[in-house]
Amino acid sequence: MASIYPNTRLTNYGRELIARSQATGKKLQYIKLVTGDGQLDNQNIDTMTSVIAPKLECPFTSNGEFVGDGQFRIEFAVGNSTVTNGFFARELGVYANLEGESDSAARLIAYSNGGNYASYIPSKETPINSKVFSLDVVIGNSTNVTVKKIDAAYLTRGALEAHSRDTSAHAPITDQIKAILGSANWKDSPASTLVTIKNLLGQGAIVASKLTGNGGYVKFANGFTIQWGVGGQDNVTKTEVTFPIRFTTLFMANAIDAYWSGSDTPRYFANSVNESNNAKAVFTASDRYAASYYWFALGMA
Repeated sequence: MASIYPNTRLTNYGRELIARSQATGKKLQYIKLVTGDGQLDNQNIDTMTSVIAPKLECPFTSNGEFVGDGQFRIEFAVGNSTVTNGFFARELGVYANLEGESDSAARLIAYSNGGNYASYIPSKETPINSKVFSLDVVIGNSTNVTVKKIDAAYLTRGALEAHSRDTSAHAPITDQIKAILGSANWKDSPASTLVTIKNLLGQGAIVASKLTGNGGYVKFANGFTIQWGVGGQDNVTKTEVTFPIRFTTLFMANAIDAYWSGSDTPRYFANSVNESNNAKAVFTASDRYAASYYWFALGMA
């Protein structure tokens, strides 16, 4: 984007739309922002109804805000995921309509042109991270405004600061403790309350684990266990692995080719459920060249 843009200027249609909004009470709706690479020569901005050479529609990322002196600030995101041919982003055009009108009825209400200060936006073959910019448009303090924004997440510094100032942004920790314990009088014994929370959280803690060069396992307090390792043998289609610790209930066991490089046909492994049990898993390969595989198993132990 250009490092320097002149102040945006309202078009005749923009002035007319603002006047109609104030007279009827209908909201002025910001529909889209369009950037283009048109050169501003002898064009009269007052009579323009669209940017000269539109290249990219930029989504609005916030609801906007009044910033004083009748100026309304909007934020928009610029990316290039849909740009087929790179261009110099000289033009900025704001399109709007009135409440109740279709989006297709939106026309240019404000315009700016960065001229020779324009930055180059490459095509999508050279991806760039989306960036959020702001633009002020003078519309008058009495105008009722709404912004059609997208749902994608774009966090700006202003939004973060507003969130930090919002006292209702996060529920009080006291309410969260109450939700955990189901008790409204937790303050009566805060020390025992914290112990209770610790015990509740401890129900999901790891109580046993082992890690070796070829595998390992982790066991949680409720018995849920994950085990993994390396298995397989050259020129053998059926092999078995012994679990480091025995399951009381085996949920699943799977294996994947450990060293496929993409130069030949991928090999596949099937769990022989009639031979596998709580102590071992038996895997059958798609052919005898499968050799080594990574395996993992889930269950209760």
